[in-house]
Amino acid sequence: MLELWRPPENAGDPIGCLATTYTFDPGLFDEPCLGRYLEIESEPDREDLAFLLERENLLGSVYAGVLVDHTQAGVARSLRWDVLPVRVRAGKQHAKLSLLAWTHHIRIIVASANLTEQGYRLSREVAATVDLSPKEADKALLMQATIFLRDLLALVPGAENGTPEVQRASAYLSQVERQAETWERPRHETVVRQQLACTLPAVRSGSRPRSSLDEAVEACRRSGRSPHEAWVASPFFDVGDESGHVAAALCKSMARGRTRKLRFCVPAARDEGETTVPRLAAPIAIKRTPLQYRGRVSVAVLPDFDDDKNRRFWHAKMLALRGDSYTALMTGSSNFTCAGMGAAPYRNAEVNLLTVVDRVAYGRETSTLETMWSEMTPVVDLDAAEWLGAQPEIDEGEGAVVSSLPVGFVSGTYRAGDDRKIVLRFDPARLPPQWRIHACGRDERELLTESGWAEDGSRSVVTLPWLPLQPPDRLLVSWDGEEAFLPLNVEDVQQLPPPARLEQMSADDMLWILAAADPSAAFRAWARDQQPSDRFDTDVDSATPVDLNPLRRHNLQVTFLYRIRRRARILTQLRANLQRPVWSQRALDWRLRGMIGIEVLAQRLVRDIATSSGAGDEALLTLADFIIVLHDVDYVPSDGSLSKQEFDAVFRLFLRELANKLQEQVAGQQSTISPEPMGFWLRVLDQCR
Repeated sequence: MLELWRPPENAGDPIGCLATTYTFDPGLFDEPCLGRYLEIESEPDREDLAFLLERENLLGSVYAGVLVDHTQAGVARSLRWDVLPVRVRAGKQHAKLSLLAWTHHIRIIVASANLTEQGYRLSREVAATVDLSPKEADKALLMQATIFLRDLLALVPGAENGTPEVQRASAYLSQVERQAETWERPRHETVVRQQLACTLPAVRSGSRPRSSLDEAVEACRRSGRSPHEAWVASPFFDVGDESGHVAAALCKSMARGRTRKLRFCVPAARDEGETTVPRLAAPIAIKRTPLQYRGRVSVAVLPDFDDDKNRRFWHAKMLALRGDSYTALMTGSSNFTCAGMGAAPYRNAEVNLLTVVDRVAYGRETSTLETMWSEMTPVVDLDAAEWLGAQPEIDEGEGAVVSSLPVGFVSGTYRAGDDRKIVLRFDPARLPPQWRIHACGRDERELLTESGWAEDGSRSVVTLPWLPLQPPDRLLVSWDGEEAFLPLNVEDVQQLPPPARLEQMSADDMLWILAAADPSAAFRAWARDQQPSDRFDTDVDSATPVDLNPLRRHNLQVTFLYRIRRRARILTQLRANLQRPVWSQRALDWRLRGMIGIEVLAQRLVRDIATSSGAGDEALLTLADFIIVLHDVDYVPSDGSLSKQEFDAVFRLFLRELANKLQEQVAGQQSTISPEPMGFWLRVLDQCR
């Protein structure tokens, strides 16, 4: 499933990704998922510096976020991407939906797998994709996905006040919707129809709860009569009295006046010794309840080994519905439980992809859906089987956070920059009597206690100074002998400090990377120079004889003329890169002010004037040439990108502000510069204004 994060051919530049999960492994999202999505070529285990620089630079212009159940959200991870905790009343954020966007491609992934190593590498899971392109886009399904994600955003604490992380996620969804507005819908009718089937409680006042089961059956009815046959594959079922409710709801939705056929694929307990009696980890109610509705039940055992005899826990969730004129398959996150299917007042947040195929002569689509079902062992004698009852629904990784954070702790925000702060938001009426918040990481310290908060006026928003350069890893909240982590997001990603190793990068190196056709390859080449390989013996290498040929010993690259010509070519390439289409305001800001952006490069060129041996004339002329190139940038927009007017409004203001700033800085170095280069420099600045 990791390969689903890799862009297809001609997808274009990455724009952003927003994923949802229940349990969460930030390492999997940070490296394998984002690494494939951004097409990072460096290997994190072998090229740690190159991978870090590639990822930090690419994430600066790309949105990335994960909507996580609030019990699993307080993880330590990079602040370059957001973690948004979702609180579902009396339920879980259990959906597994990912929305990936590139400039010429959008991909929707609906899966049963959590964003964990277990889910993506070890368990048996099911995943389906819907791909949209300018030539063919199912915009109705895309709208269903963005509506569902907006509903989840409404369940993020502090969403009503517009916290920075919610604003970024909402802006990303709006950008994706605008991007697909002009894309073409499929021109021909097809026997295959797809839509999302979701479970969700009422999110807003006046809204209605949603049910995956009801939405799937209703879509089938639009293709013909109600289904008369259903197959269910689920690793988890309800425990206790509710175990028969969802089976009853399924039977009631099926066709009347004929025998209803139901097949349940369930897990089984495996003992060390062999037994002839199957031990089914499912409630007996799924056998008994359909009998009350003229149902005929068969049961099969879910496989727990793959073809190579490796044990793999079945975690996929599947529901097949068959009518006289169609076959339908729903795959996604919903277990066959009341909360998963939406058959009870208390519901999880779930999302599934429903595929309905019309039965036509010589059609192959129906058989394609049938192949989704693995070979399973049928239970011949249901009466002889031992029904162990449903096992508790515990996904992999659940339980890492013992306590649920009280709802009075709304959010934590890190304000980076020169004046660093941590902004805490509270719901004062819902806080516990005694509590404290502790910053974890390299600089551990107590941030705030209930008594200090009360003395300061019990405000709903508290801003605390943070002196260390690096932000805390996590915020730990303690109360009544319990503790949990409060998610921490950054207010402005561009204000985060760059990696310390960038201080070693010269202006020439930075200019070379900015002008490169493949900046990632340039990053890797620079990083290799900073981390020389240890595969060679330095003592042996030092024995290499000196080249005595005077024609080869003379290095033309150090001559003034060569340097000027080379720099002119690089500046021309830089201008071409700056004129390329840019797809969001965030990407444009990063291009201008990012970790390796125009503003940072300008500061390095100014530093070269101060550090140059002797006169700084050549360094100042280079800076002047750089400003001339910026002045001559003629932006070329593309479909879906920022318009020329939008680009120029930002870029020209940036150039004027940069010119004023550089004039003040160069004036302080005037004693090291000859009059003629200084006069030329001042004339260049006048043109920029």
